[in-house]
Amino acid sequence: MSTGYLPHARRYGAAGVPVGTWGRFLGALSGQGRMDNQFLVALARHPAVRDALGRCYGRADMMLEAGWEQVADGMKAVMRGIGCEVIFSSPATRCRVVAQRIATALGLEIRIDGRLHELDFGRWEGMLWRDVPRTALDAWARDVEGYTFPDGENARALRARVAEFWDDVMQQRRPCAVVTHGGPLRLLRALARGGVAALPGDDAPPMGSVHVMQPRLAHAGRNG
Repeated sequence: MSTGYLPHARRYGAAGVPVGTWGRFLGALSGQGRMDNQFLVALARHPAVRDALGRCYGRADMMLEAGWEQVADGMKAVMRGIGCEVIFSSPATRCRVVAQRIATALGLEIRIDGRLHELDFGRWEGMLWRDVPRTALDAWARDVEGYTFPDGENARALRARVAEFWDDVMQQRRPCAVVTHGGPLRLLRALARGGVAALPGDDAPPMGSVHVMQPRLAHAGRNG
């Protein structure tokens, strides 16, 4: 079971779940038979970043837009509501500062994990998409997982490191939160459902959103 929540709904133009309803959601989970060895995970995407329109960025250290603190505070309410014990974060500034703000407010352990980095686009980083050669874009489209970006990585490498991270989460079985990027979140949501992690997969969740999931104890793990 899962539910989505957008902490700063007015800004991002989506209907979020009010913080006051969070207890009812948790009660619904209990009513569906949560077992003692089950736990909840809050999968959060960093808030909106500056100068991103039409731009290719993955490892590029983009800065957050003004007002990100309010988005983080909305995430904090969700993470408190699920009894979060630890927050995992990508090393990227746009994720790390959000996780640090929440961890400080809630008195939680924070773990910065390089496996949660976004896909490394190599020499494409920071370019406008319109400036990327069409032949290169076509080559990527022909092999979404296998195409290796110049001086970067391919989606297969991203999938392997995210699956390895998820294996660790499943072994620990602690209520936790993950603050990361669109690419890793596509994979993590599939893994949490017990499915096969692959790209392109699901659409990336909106920036600033939180998706709470009750992971299936059997999952695809490392695949490929």
